[in-house]
Amino acid sequence: MIEPKSSFPVFIVKDLDAAKSFYTENLDFDVVFSGDWYIHLVSSTGVQVGFMLPEQPTQPPMFQKPHSGEGVIFSLEVEDADAAFAVAKSKLLNIALELRSEDWGQRHFCIQDPNGIYLDIVQSFEPTEEYQRDYVSEQ
Repeated sequence: MIEPKSSFPVFIVKDLDAAKSFYTENLDFDVVFSGDWYIHLVSSTGVQVGFMLPEQPTQPPMFQKPHSGEGVIFSLEVEDADAAFAVAKSKLLNIALELRSEDWGQRHFCIQDPNGIYLDIVQSFEPTEEYQRDYVSEQ
C-alpha cells in the first residue's frame, strides 16, 4: 500500500510571476521556493501548490506542455464562501461562476487565475436528503 503523507498539484504555466502575484496577493499563499522555472507556495493553513514553466529540459515529455485551463479544478475550501466572494468581487478577480449553493452540500463560486486555472472556492454544508446517502460515513 502506498501511504501518501501530503499532496499538492503542480500546474505547468507560462507566467510564473503572474501565478506568484495572484496567489500571494489574493489567496494567502507564501512563496517557499522560487527558482527560474519553478515556484512552490504554501498557505498559512498548509495548502500547497506548485507552478512550473513549460519545456523544461530536466522534465520528462509528459510534463512539458502548459496547462490549457480545461480539465482540472483546483478547489480551495473556505469557512465562509459569501465573505470570500465579497473579497473576490472587491479585488475585481475574474469570476467564472457566480456564488451559489448546491444540493450536494457546497456553497461556492469559481474564479480563474491569470494562467487560466479555474479555482473553485468552496464552503461545505449539510447536503439535502437526496445527496446524504452518497456520503460515506467515517467509521
